[in-house]
Amino acid sequence: MVFFILAYKLNAQEEDKLLVSEIKQSTVITQPATLSRGFFLVGSIFTYNVEDKMFSDKGKRDFAPRNLWAKFSTEYLHVHYGLTNRIEFAVALPYKITSLNGSVSSEVPFYDTTITTKFRMKASGIGDAELGIYYQVIKGSKTKPSLVGKLTTTLPTGEKNPTNIKGAWEYDLPTGSGEATLSLELIYRKITYPYSYSFYGQFKYSFGGKKVHYPYEDPISFRSGNFYFAGGNFNFLLNDWIAVQNDLQVIYQRTTKYYDATALPKMNSLLISYHPNFSFQFKKFRLVQGFIIPIWGKSTPADPQYNIDLQYIF
Repeated sequence: MVFFILAYKLNAQEEDKLLVSEIKQSTVITQPATLSRGFFLVGSIFTYNVEDKMFSDKGKRDFAPRNLWAKFSTEYLHVHYGLTNRIEFAVALPYKITSLNGSVSSEVPFYDTTITTKFRMKASGIGDAELGIYYQVIKGSKTKPSLVGKLTTTLPTGEKNPTNIKGAWEYDLPTGSGEATLSLELIYRKITYPYSYSFYGQFKYSFGGKKVHYPYEDPISFRSGNFYFAGGNFNFLLNDWIAVQNDLQVIYQRTTKYYDATALPKMNSLLISYHPNFSFQFKKFRLVQGFIIPIWGKSTPADPQYNIDLQYIF
């Protein structure tokens, strides 16, 4: 009898270990809504895009003024930990690399000529850190839907002012925003194997700050406008280790409020975009890559962005 009990316990432990291993190798379709207790996820997101087109305030896609074109890339390190089976903690820190190129044409009426000045601005360094706590308000499963609430704060850890100023068009761009933010996001998800779908919405409030917005200006107080974000996705498995994700998103950003004069423009922005992604699962390792494709917008960039995310869970 004792032998039978010991054998049963050992078998149960093996099944638990197998279950843990299966969870750690879950795809984006079958994974729990939040990390399981004691699990770590470490990831690195790389984004890259070149911008030379804008949506005007009337929604027309056109080239940016002053022959502007910019190149942006961000290396985004993120770490997640499962405090319980329903509570997850997250921290993220971006490293930004930016290059902004363009030209300014100035007319000289007396000589009936035009002088063109080319310029290039750059930036590299740590951006604004993020801390988040995620909670499964409604605990989901492979058959039951889940509802997750995400509370995230952004800390102004990046350089907020332009540096190495040599002229109005020759300086290093800031890598941080100069203000703290707090956002709340709700995500509803349902799995119908081998498919899943989600609906989500986010609101972000900025607390404002004080910084130099443009070279040779004095530091002035400001507060970024409220940020609204909503979308949905439909995902499906091609096989046991490849998933296709499709997101449609809407972003609305209220204009920044400045408490003194500045040369920067003031306008609301709107963007509707489509995000196709491919997710490859190799046991505990995951590779996600895809694009952000602008469909329509107002007062916002109109060029696609490439993303790649490498993740490992242990």
